[in-house]
Amino acid sequence: MSGIGTKIIVTTTRKGIPGSEVAALVAETGWEYVPRGELSIETLARNKEAEGVVVWEAGGPILYLGNDKFFFHPNMAKNRLAQHRKGRSTDIMARVLGVRTGDEFLDCTLGLGADAIAASYLVEETGRVVGLESSPVVAPLVKWGMAYYETSLNWLREAIRRIEVVQTEHLSFLCQQASGSFDIVYFDPMFREPVRTSQALAPLRAIADAHPLQQETIKEAIRVARRKVVVKERRGSSEFERLGIHTVVGGESSRVAYGVIAVG
Repeated sequence: MSGIGTKIIVTTTRKGIPGSEVAALVAETGWEYVPRGELSIETLARNKEAEGVVVWEAGGPILYLGNDKFFFHPNMAKNRLAQHRKGRSTDIMARVLGVRTGDEFLDCTLGLGADAIAASYLVEETGRVVGLESSPVVAPLVKWGMAYYETSLNWLREAIRRIEVVQTEHLSFLCQQASGSFDIVYFDPMFREPVRTSQALAPLRAIADAHPLQQETIKEAIRVARRKVVVKERRGSSEFERLGIHTVVGGESSRVAYGVIAVG
């Protein structure tokens, strides 16, 4: 569950008119729609005793949470893939995970979706990327943000649009899948301590699921994966040992490492 309370309301900009997308978001989440009028976001939240206010703006929904705001943006993925396309560096998804054209890739901890976007670009139209997000706050915001994100970069927009976002707990989803359903099963759980200070990720930490991975989850992931299971963690993390992962990839210059379990 999210790190904040369950009281979230949905509104528009002051001049906005609620359209079908707002109605769909409200129907999907059960959040209450409140007409904006000339009221400020702070006044709306106070009047409704809401922890957060989702405002549907030109590029999709934005969650205002105190002094922070959370919304989908592909900045990290965009920069990574731009370097990859120019041949300046091979993206980590291709270099470490071995993601390739036609792969079926399951991201069990979607978050803002940077790794899922990179994977989607690499698997191309013949592949498939499914992103699981357990937070009932993060999932719809990222899902609708991806659906309405616009860019002049066709390759980036197409990669984003291909991602299937599912709001669910990853263990329950894995248990429902047939053996060998995905080529790669990937986890990037919320680190106990952030690897760096990031203003963009601060709101995500407040509303994301911070529970550690379970050994049962890894067992199910191995069953579901055709090629490998990968867990991203801090370099030197004791989580790899706890989860029974013995192959860890990551250079000394990187703050993160990838635990890799080869399947088959």
